[in-house]
Amino acid sequence: MLRRDPLKFNPLEDAVMDDIPPSVWDGPHVGKRLAEAMRTLRMIPMPAVAGYGAAWPAYSYEFEDLLAQHEQGELEKTQRMQNRTRVLPSYSDVTRMEAAIVWPARYLRGVDHLLLAVNAVALAHSLERDAGWVAVKRGGYADTWRANHDRGCDVIAGGLRAELVPVF
Repeated sequence: MLRRDPLKFNPLEDAVMDDIPPSVWDGPHVGKRLAEAMRTLRMIPMPAVAGYGAAWPAYSYEFEDLLAQHEQGELEKTQRMQNRTRVLPSYSDVTRMEAAIVWPARYLRGVDHLLLAVNAVALAHSLERDAGWVAVKRGGYADTWRANHDRGCDVIAGGLRAELVPVF
């Protein structure tokens, strides 16, 4: 199949922007910001207890060990583990995380089942999982977890709109 007209693409006009905030707070955007806050919180390095941190690598490999790993196909896995780096969150990510992480406790006080569902599903989304994962870990049905999460995010969005919190 031949295309007769030239392909028109303008990244400034045609690109799909996933992170365009709505004009006012709504439930799905609150859920997105909570999952982002959980992801940012996981990226922050936590201090180790004195005496338990390792300054040296886990293993020191000799040349013969590396040859044996290469023969077994384990060398690439070992090199990935040794060369991994931890990406730290930016200042704006941490600022948004600090603002968003308290929303469930502030706006869902007294509604424990919604508070638990919002936090559990937001954590699952930050781990690239869904409500089905929460149901397996905590019991119940994925549809119930998802519905309670959505209802809780709608309540939070209503509170943010009432307090005139700027959308980010």
